[in-house]
Amino acid sequence: MSGGRQGREVTGNPFNFQMSAESLLAHYHSWLLSASVSEALTPCADPGTTAQVRQRILEEPDLHDLLQNDAFHFIFCGLQGKADLLLALQHLARAFQTLEQAALNLYITPWRTELHTIKTYSGHYVHALEAALPQDAIFQALARLNYVPEADGTSLKIRVLPEPRALAVAALGFLAAHVECNILANLVSCSGSTLRNGADLIQERRSWRGEDACMERLQKLVVSEPRIVPAAKSSMTVDGVTATPNGEVLYISQFCDDCHEPWDRHVNRGCKMVTEHHGCHDQVPRVDFVMHDCVFSEQSLQQCCAPCCTFHSFSCSDVRVCRDNGHRVTQMTSSEKTQAVMEEQRRKHQLHSCLQPGQLPHYRCSQCRQLHYIKCKGVLRCRDQGHNATMIMLERNQRLWLQRSLMDLTLLYRDAPASRSGLE
Repeated sequence: MSGGRQGREVTGNPFNFQMSAESLLAHYHSWLLSASVSEALTPCADPGTTAQVRQRILEEPDLHDLLQNDAFHFIFCGLQGKADLLLALQHLARAFQTLEQAALNLYITPWRTELHTIKTYSGHYVHALEAALPQDAIFQALARLNYVPEADGTSLKIRVLPEPRALAVAALGFLAAHVECNILANLVSCSGSTLRNGADLIQERRSWRGEDACMERLQKLVVSEPRIVPAAKSSMTVDGVTATPNGEVLYISQFCDDCHEPWDRHVNRGCKMVTEHHGCHDQVPRVDFVMHDCVFSEQSLQQCCAPCCTFHSFSCSDVRVCRDNGHRVTQMTSSEKTQAVMEEQRRKHQLHSCLQPGQLPHYRCSQCRQLHYIKCKGVLRCRDQGHNATMIMLERNQRLWLQRSLMDLTLLYRDAPASRSGLE
């Protein structure tokens, strides 16, 4: 068992995280090249490669973010409402292996058109994916491979085949998620506690480095509980307390299974369903959220900081500052991206006719949603009408506002840009 640092997360250098992710990709790609001589390529079981992945993500769970695999989100979806966490994790591990296999199939034999369609009633889909994940999570995972569900719900199809390197990155991400399931399964089976809440498990895993430190914390979760006995089939859970019909307490979870927040932060122990929740049910972002400049400069919409009411790109350095301040930063779901882009489209500024090609805007009117050149008389008319027409002082900001007005916002629906993540 790996030792790990005995303490809370120590913020690292984002550059080092990216280098770790790059190193993992290089290792996985080397295995892929050596194994691809066979057209029957199976999920990676190479001891050296899997050991590298396990070591890196044990010490730096944030590497899952750089691998773009939404591992903890999918794992939480698979654990939600499950009494037997160990069995659920085994199902999830198999599901991630199936997803890795799908990526490898496309990588090694892209010409096999039958692989471009997945039937939702097929054996692999039903017994491997549906057994572990809800439908929305399955669709989200397969979207990494460009699979899109058909309107009748009976199949998913690829319209545009992903590039080989993108498939390699996706396959590595699914391998890392599979390894993460094995790590969590080991924690559950060896912790010696009666832990039955997936949110508790994931919260501690993400907050502590190494198996020993995490396991120590998990064991302490039940020390102060009034009574812990094996769960009865007739038990029910209300506000984190699992009890029998006669009121006998079986288990008290430390974190809400809906919003992941500690119960003691809830008002009257009721779930406040905060908007930063990134669970299996998509939450619609509030209209007062804004997009950070990084979203437009990197053409990437991936993360949400609820305390700041701000959306961020995949690799924005400001996100780490948010986490240092204790803010909850989550990966955005497809539904959240859609709502955020719709709201931004409504706010989007247009170029006034005064702006000629090559010119930068010097004024913006928040009421008219227009950008103006410095000598435009339209700015005076806006101010006469009581509009808030403000000057854009810095050239950097002028270029950014111009870029925002010209940008095709549909680009924000895609995964993290390859040029920014360094992985594609």
